[in-house]
Amino acid sequence: MTFGSPGERHLKWWHAALLVSLAAAGLVLGGAVHPSAAQEASNRVSFTWSLEPRFGLDADGDGLIEIENTPEYTHHRAPGSCPGDCPPLLLGVTLTAAPAAKDLGLPTAGFLTYEWRISGPRGTGVYHRTRPGLSLLLPEGVHDVDLRVRLRLPWGTVGARNSGSMEIDDLLVVAIGDSYASGEGSPDTALTGGTAHWADATDPEVLQSHALTHRSSVAWPARAALALEDESRATSVTFVDLAASGARIDAGLLGGRSNPDIVAQLDDLELIVQDRQIDILMVQIGGNDVGFSRIIRALVEADPLLNPICYGVLFDNVWASAADGIWDRDVRLTYDPPFRFGCESVPGTSKAIPGFNGLEGALERLDRRLDQMSIKSVYLMEYPDPTGGDAEGQICDEIVGDVTPPFGFHEVDEQEQAAGVERLLDPLNESLRAATESYGWTWVGGVSDRFAGGHGYCAPWPNYGYPDEFASSPRLFPDPLDFPEGWYRAPGRYGSPLVLNDGETSWYRTAAQSATLQGPTPRYLTPGTLHPNELGHAAMARLVLTAIAASD
Repeated sequence: MTFGSPGERHLKWWHAALLVSLAAAGLVLGGAVHPSAAQEASNRVSFTWSLEPRFGLDADGDGLIEIENTPEYTHHRAPGSCPGDCPPLLLGVTLTAAPAAKDLGLPTAGFLTYEWRISGPRGTGVYHRTRPGLSLLLPEGVHDVDLRVRLRLPWGTVGARNSGSMEIDDLLVVAIGDSYASGEGSPDTALTGGTAHWADATDPEVLQSHALTHRSSVAWPARAALALEDESRATSVTFVDLAASGARIDAGLLGGRSNPDIVAQLDDLELIVQDRQIDILMVQIGGNDVGFSRIIRALVEADPLLNPICYGVLFDNVWASAADGIWDRDVRLTYDPPFRFGCESVPGTSKAIPGFNGLEGALERLDRRLDQMSIKSVYLMEYPDPTGGDAEGQICDEIVGDVTPPFGFHEVDEQEQAAGVERLLDPLNESLRAATESYGWTWVGGVSDRFAGGHGYCAPWPNYGYPDEFASSPRLFPDPLDFPEGWYRAPGRYGSPLVLNDGETSWYRTAAQSATLQGPTPRYLTPGTLHPNELGHAAMARLVLTAIAASD
């Protein structure tokens, strides 16, 4: 008999003569068994099995998911338990046999016994139980299971058996990248007492790392890992998340950063996973390498109304700096007597970041480093489009104008948005997609189009239902920012599912929202602006899950 996915495995048992004698006698020690119950017991023996979940747990009961990021968690062992060579990863497996005594109307103990013979990578173990459940720690791999169930009768013992195999598999899922992967703008718990709470952990050092990097369980990699954990009882997921806000390829993934407390992600990853093979590596990187935040800031500051003479030169400087990574360019007024004023660019000298010209080389260095690690699959995420004002593709009138209220002179207007998509977003995504073809990674596309269809920065805020205090506010125009529970929901482990639809709802975090959720104020200092909100992360998680399913 073959044994496939977890579920009931049926095997006819007991010869016809035994069936007749059981039905005729209908007796056991301590009481009678109805003939139909005896026949039901004789018809089949079965077992099910499942792995204990490893991600999505809330060990301290505070309602927050732990992202542990330690070698002990990754290898499922106690701290300091094996300073030298460590044994293979052991996973919690629960097996359940049928029938149970209660299914036959029998007392719970004494009449049925279960013998489990399990053979796998560690050899063979035999386990006797008087109840149908069995919990073990087993290594990954294929394990043959032989189950024998015995029923004690007044004149002796009769039994039956079932055998099959189970394949135990724990997926090691890892996330690396920048703020779009870390969850910037969407803390696990909104600002209270001057502090936002980011991803939870039982280890104090890991907890501090989450806070420094603005790492959140709301982010798309964590949501995808949780969905993989919930997908099947036959697999579990070990999730390591090292994405960090502000990361670039060289200064973030491959090398350290100016903050010595934030180490290079791949160095940290090697220390955590050690000799384990990574099954799924989820990556989002490149935006900071071409100066995404610098470009947005420059477009906000360059305003044709406030600086009509130099606006065109400032605008051109943005794209020159995006290309070569030199961001200390300036402008100066020129004067051509008697009445002609002009403006010219002042060349810069300091290369701050790689820029588009250096992106290809940085991606090549990343690939060489990843080739030194044991990784099955790499998934590189596309960047979304923040400009979609409605479902018909109408562009926003302006974005990021709430960074510098109340006058609205500084914003990214329609012309600047169109240029940003044409000269920043599309070339960046195309460069990243081309890298996946060159290096054998998997491209997670469709993100930009999904966001552009009415889910941009200017689309209506999510509405989860405002409290009664909002409607009864004495203010003529109550401010939704005072009631973040109406427009923000951290889904957590057991929270209500987020509903994604094609209606016009923003999947972006605004400056005002970011200042409310994570601070600081004033708004231009808050780093969560122009990042996906919880709905945006849910949409991105769906796309990477689709890509993973297509690759299987």
